Amino acid sequence: MEFKTKEGKGITLIAFVITIIVLLILAGVTIATLTGDNGILNQAGKAKDKTTEAELIERVQVEVAGSYGLEGTINIPTLNDNLRKNILGLTYNGKSISEDIEGEGRNRIEELPATVTLNGYDIVIEGSGNVRQSNEIEKAKSNGTVFSDGNTPITDSYGNSVTIPKGFKIASDSATDVTGGIVIEDATYTNTMGSQFVWIPVSDTIEEESYLITKPDKTTVEIKLRRYVFDDLGNINATLSKTNPSDQLKDSSDSDYYYFTEGLKNSTTDNTHAKDIETFINSAKTNHGYYIGRYEARKSSVGNLTEVGTDYVYKFTNESELINQSSAATASRNMYNESVPFTSDLINSYAWDTAIVFEQTFDNRTTDKTKPYSIQNSLNTHLASTGTNNLTDTTQQDKICNIWDMASNCYEWTTESYSNSESPCAYRGGSCYYSNRNTSYRYRQYAYASRNYSSFRPILYVNV
Repeated sequence: MEFKTKEGKGITLIAFVITIIVLLILAGVTIATLTGDNGILNQAGKAKDKTTEAELIERVQVEVAGSYGLEGTINIPTLNDNLRKNILGLTYNGKSISEDIEGEGRNRIEELPATVTLNGYDIVIEGSGNVRQSNEIEKAKSNGTVFSDGNTPITDSYGNSVTIPKGFKIASDSATDVTGGIVIEDATYTNTMGSQFVWIPVSDTIEEESYLITKPDKTTVEIKLRRYVFDDLGNINATLSKTNPSDQLKDSSDSDYYYFTEGLKNSTTDNTHAKDIETFINSAKTNHGYYIGRYEARKSSVGNLTEVGTDYVYKFTNESELINQSSAATASRNMYNESVPFTSDLINSYAWDTAIVFEQTFDNRTTDKTKPYSIQNSLNTHLASTGTNNLTDTTQQDKICNIWDMASNCYEWTTESYSNSESPCAYRGGSCYYSNRNTSYRYRQYAYASRNYSSFRPILYVNV
C-alpha cells in the first residue's frame, strides 16, 4: 500500500509505521528527559528547593551571628529573642519561640545544638555557631519515623551511612552523627519492643572502593572489620590481630600453642559458633557497619530476651536459668525470626573487637578517661542487676558512644572458639569481680559454665 501526498509523491505503509515508531520513541525520550528522576523538571525542582533552603539558613545564620555575648559564645536568651522578633513563622519543637512572660508557658531553646523549623525546612544551630540543614538521621529522630520498607540506608551530616532495619526507629537519645553512636529502637516487634542497638561503622567494602568515616571536624578515619589484639598501652598489635575467621589468634606474643578462631558456618567446633560468620562479614562490609546490643542482654518480665535498659540483666540467677554459651547463642538467634530482613546472633569476635576500636577512636567520656577503652577495667565493684546505667555515681557508669558496660559488670559470652576442647569458649570484657580484666580481655571457659557475673550481648546485621 502507498500513500500519496499533494505533490503526488508516495510513501509505503512500512515507512509510515517506522516514522510513527520513531516519533513515539522521541516523545518517550522527551517525556523521560523532562519528568524522570533525573529529568529537567525534577532537577529544576531540587535546585529551587536547595536555593530556598540556603536562603532560609542564611536568615537564621544572621540572627545567630547577632547573638554572641562579650565572652565570645552564643548567648542563648539573646538568640531566642532574635529568632522570635526577626523571623516570622520559625518554630522550635513544633511551636513558636515565645516571649518571657511570667506565668505563661514558654517554648525556648535551652541548649545547642538545636533544630528549628522554618517554612517546612529543618535547620540545625550548632554550639559553634554554624547553621546547616538537618540531616536524614536528625529528621528521622525528630519525626519519630518508623522505617517500614525493608532496610533503609540514611546518612548523617558528614556523609556517613547507617542502614536502619525494618520496624526500627532512631532512639530519642541517639546521637545524630555516626561518631557519637547512632541508637536504633525496636518500634514494631511485640516481644522485643523498645530494644536498642548501636551502629558500629566499618570502613571495609566488598568492592575495592574507598570508604572512610568522617568526623565533625571533617577529618577521616578507617575502622577495619578485624579480630584485634591490643597491647598493654591500648594500642592495636598489628602482628597478632587477624583478618580471617580461621586465622589462629593468640592474645599475646608469648602465648602457648592454644589459640582462638571463629568457626565457619559448616565447620565443627566444641562451642556454638556464629550462625554464619561469612555472611556477617559480607553484610558489615557491604553496608559499612553492623549493630551491637546497647546493653548486656536483658530479660523482660515475661522472660523474653530484650535490649531494654530498664529490664534486668540476663544472667545466671538459679539452677533453672543456666546462661551458658550455647543458651546465650540460642537466645540471641531467636530474638528475631526468619521473616525479618535482618539477622540476630550472639556477638562474635569481629563485632566485639571492631566495636572497641570504634569506642576508642571516638571516646566521648567526660569523666574517668584515664586509659584507652581497650584496656579499661570495670568501673563498678559490684554486680548491678540492671547494669551500670542504673548507678547514680556517674564515675562508675561505663558508657561510650551510647554503648554500655563492655568493660564493666558481667563477662560476656561470644561465638569465638578456643582450641582447648575442655574449655572451648571465650568470655570477653571486664567483670566487676575481677579488677585485672578489661574490655579487650579474652578468657577461655567451659561450654557449660554459668556464673552470676556472666551475661552476653546480641548483634544485628542486615541481610544482603
